[in-house]
Amino acid sequence: MVLRVMAKCVLFTILSSLFFLSASYGEPEVTILQGNLLGTTMTTRKNRSISAFLGIPYGQPPIGNLRFANPVEAIAWNGTRNATRDGSTCPQALGGISGSEDCLYLNVYTPQLPMNTSTLLPVMVFIHGGAFIYGSSSSATFSPDYLLDSDIVLALPNYRLGALGFLSTGNEVAAGNWGLKDQILALKWVQNNIEFFGGDPNQVTLFGQSAGSASVHLLSLSKATEGLFHRYITQSGSALSSWAHLPSASYASRAFQLGGFVGCDNETSSALIECLRTVNASDIVASASKFYVWESVPVVVWGPTDEPDIEGAVLTDSPKNLFAQHEFRDLPWIAGIVRDEGILMTGEFYNDEEKFRDFCDNFDLVLPEMLTWIYQTDLGAAWVKAVKTYYFNDDFTTNSTELLTNMTRLVGDAIFIYPTLDALQQQLPLAEKNQYFYMFNYRGTYSLDAGVPDAVVHTDDVIYLFPMRSFFGGGNLSDTDYEMVDNMVQLWTSFAINGTPTTLASEGSVTWTEYSTMDNYLLIGNQSEVTLSMEYSLFEERMEFWASLVHGSETSAATLANTSTGILVLLFICSKLM
Repeated sequence: MVLRVMAKCVLFTILSSLFFLSASYGEPEVTILQGNLLGTTMTTRKNRSISAFLGIPYGQPPIGNLRFANPVEAIAWNGTRNATRDGSTCPQALGGISGSEDCLYLNVYTPQLPMNTSTLLPVMVFIHGGAFIYGSSSSATFSPDYLLDSDIVLALPNYRLGALGFLSTGNEVAAGNWGLKDQILALKWVQNNIEFFGGDPNQVTLFGQSAGSASVHLLSLSKATEGLFHRYITQSGSALSSWAHLPSASYASRAFQLGGFVGCDNETSSALIECLRTVNASDIVASASKFYVWESVPVVVWGPTDEPDIEGAVLTDSPKNLFAQHEFRDLPWIAGIVRDEGILMTGEFYNDEEKFRDFCDNFDLVLPEMLTWIYQTDLGAAWVKAVKTYYFNDDFTTNSTELLTNMTRLVGDAIFIYPTLDALQQQLPLAEKNQYFYMFNYRGTYSLDAGVPDAVVHTDDVIYLFPMRSFFGGGNLSDTDYEMVDNMVQLWTSFAINGTPTTLASEGSVTWTEYSTMDNYLLIGNQSEVTLSMEYSLFEERMEFWASLVHGSETSAATLANTSTGILVLLFICSKLM
């Protein structure tokens, strides 16, 4: 008996040694609730060896009756699953139709295997952007090379996109928000499994950019996410952005339009959804272009909406009403924007004057579609009139350079900058947890500038958190760029670790103070220089204009009257009331 026990101990020791030996040679393994995973070893920018597990299923393929339905958690498997390749991207149209409906996968990266339960690491979960119509958590775009030089565990899920992710009939038949519900299921998976990767389920920071940022912010307003994350970061996207919520009352008719495009001319919601579940996914994805009214406008054809108050609902009211009712999660929050957000929409105009002139000629029609104002009672006409006066002095005959500059400011202010500031200001009086605000203003070696020199555009801040090789290939950043990487990674991961974003700046430490009534924000970068500084009153006159437009008489007349812009805005408001 003693010899038998000793033999088992020896065998266990040998097997354990073989496991650790295989892990050290690039074949880490981990056992989660669904089964065993074989991963791969990666090396970070600073030569740290980490374990990567790619293409882990967190949800069953949303096909058949699971199309246009709440996601269902993935089932277990027998044996060891190969987790060394990304899962399929969700169906999308970007340079052609691609992807598969079997796409509910996530990637996990950890510096801590085997698991040490006494020192679990904070977890960061990233939600990718892409206007709710494209994108994925691909390791080629969102690799852990930078963030995993810090002691955190990183998880990145895919989620359903376009009509497959956000179609709604406005009732219980197909309530919508499937993509948001996928994100919630992924967060539940993290709660149940991340400890096996050395991550702490009680320290989860949710962060995202663009549509991913809007998703994160919307989830912070939902009771369905209680306990699933504990801090959050929103980069260039707010729940109050006009494109982040499409009202179900107007939105439902679009589902029937889609049905007409793909051969499902049905009269009831039930019959429509039953038919749409039999249609080829690529046909549904391709139908998005049929909703365009000018070029590729509107960009957001399908997005989050309000739902009936039924089991599994994410949003049962509009973000505007939820804020008014103080229905937000009081959690530590970083919110930010980049300087030239509007180039996301106007970039092509800088290299195509004919298209820009056509846009100006059709301004009253195209702008409400571009900025998702068509759901207003007047289809956005009053706002169009106001911005024409404020940004262009009702004159489109000036030179193209001046027009484009003002157009870019208008678009950025309308759909990214003011909605972010508005949310911070509404939440500030009631929040007990710290809020932080930033503007990114660094132009490095690479940029998604659409050929606009010296611009700092939408997504440029992400370059210093993820290498984004699918955009920029294997090109190296400059020493200055890597200095910005160090700053961004330190700020983001310190927030995930202790709730306070801190960094050792290259020229002395800078304290990022929490957002207050002083309208303070951290300016990250000064064009080509890596700097950090606290500034105040971001684009003050422009933001006052938007406050008056969005909130009307709620804005203080005394405050507005302090600037010449405020006087113009007051005159505009008065003219609307007469």
